[in-house]
Amino acid sequence: MTSIFRGGGFLLCWFVSCIVFGAFAPVAQAQENGRERILADFFSYRDGPLQVEGIPPGLKIDATNAAVASAVLPPELLTYLSAGDFSITVQETTDLQLRQAFIDATLQHHSGVVVGEGELQNYVAGRPFPVLDADDPQAGLKAVWNLRYRDQGDDAQMWATNSLVNSNGNTERSQTFAFFSLYGMHRPDSAKNVPQWEKQGVYTKQYTRMLAPSDSEGNQILAVQPDNDFLPHDQWAYDPKTRRTRKIVYTPYISPGRGVVLIEDRSGFLGYIHAYDWKYVREQTVLAPGPIRASAPTWGGRGNWYLVDPWELRRAVVVEATPKNSHPLYSRRILYIDVQTSLPLFSFAYDHEGQHKRSFMVVARHPEFDPWGNKDWVAQIAAQASIDYQLERANNFQITKIFLNRALPPSQFTVMTLMLRGK
Repeated sequence: MTSIFRGGGFLLCWFVSCIVFGAFAPVAQAQENGRERILADFFSYRDGPLQVEGIPPGLKIDATNAAVASAVLPPELLTYLSAGDFSITVQETTDLQLRQAFIDATLQHHSGVVVGEGELQNYVAGRPFPVLDADDPQAGLKAVWNLRYRDQGDDAQMWATNSLVNSNGNTERSQTFAFFSLYGMHRPDSAKNVPQWEKQGVYTKQYTRMLAPSDSEGNQILAVQPDNDFLPHDQWAYDPKTRRTRKIVYTPYISPGRGVVLIEDRSGFLGYIHAYDWKYVREQTVLAPGPIRASAPTWGGRGNWYLVDPWELRRAVVVEATPKNSHPLYSRRILYIDVQTSLPLFSFAYDHEGQHKRSFMVVARHPEFDPWGNKDWVAQIAAQASIDYQLERANNFQITKIFLNRALPPSQFTVMTLMLRGK
């Protein structure tokens, strides 16, 4: 026995090493390949901007040459571009790199995340499903969870306007408001989560105060979104006329301010995920509104309904959503989700007769535009165009100022705060 270990010790160690390292080498290689696949989406344009033959930067596309965009423009918009509703000027693709902390959280925590009943199991932070497989029957559902848990910062303070515009371009009603958001769970740095909110299962809270017009000035709303999609949102409203606060029923199917956008239509899709069946359609290169270098976008085209700052080519995932139960307006919707940021680019809604009813176009703000001294760039929505072609009306929503990650205290998001801020 002794002679075997002494004389054959080197050979034995070599043999064992071959077995051990031979077994682990494919695993290590697979892990490295998985990491690179994740980073390939986060750094979608590290090899350069997208290029499509016939669509160079600087090209103007309108009714006279709309066919050149037929492969990269959603068909719902190509119809109206061809009709002369609006025109597009093309710019070079923008590399919108997310916070490194969010990317690191994705790499650390994505393994083992699965879709549960109304919530994700084993989800901590980052993009829950950084690699989507077209053959996965849950790929569409996973894409919309990525949309929900995209990096929106730890907190945000925003000032915005929302205008109802008719076909003549006249504003029928405009509202100005401020709203503050605080995320209590799933921050890239878990140590910065709000402990009490985590315990209660509260994903985020939002405080909104109306600033104008005079008939709604001083109205306040506190909205609480649970992490579990099956749990209803809670809302409280403060009425300055009565100086009373009351709990109100939340429904994503109403249209605030008598506009042409439902609550669930905001930010591409802000409804209950469980209320829809989600189907992954494809990934494609799409022509979409590019990030703006301004406090507000440029509106133009028919009725001043369209975002007419330069558009650009981007990688997008296309998802179809079909309501599981009767929907008051829609039979289905199509979403285009940006691969790099998980921001919504477009959403298109169809009525119960199968006709295209509404288009929603979203634009972000360029990382180089920051007059507000924000430390980090976050892929926040800067504006959304919402067009109802049947009613010939549009809602033009735009955020004119934003403060990010200023360590808002959770105490600002309570029912008592509504009363204290009341006038």
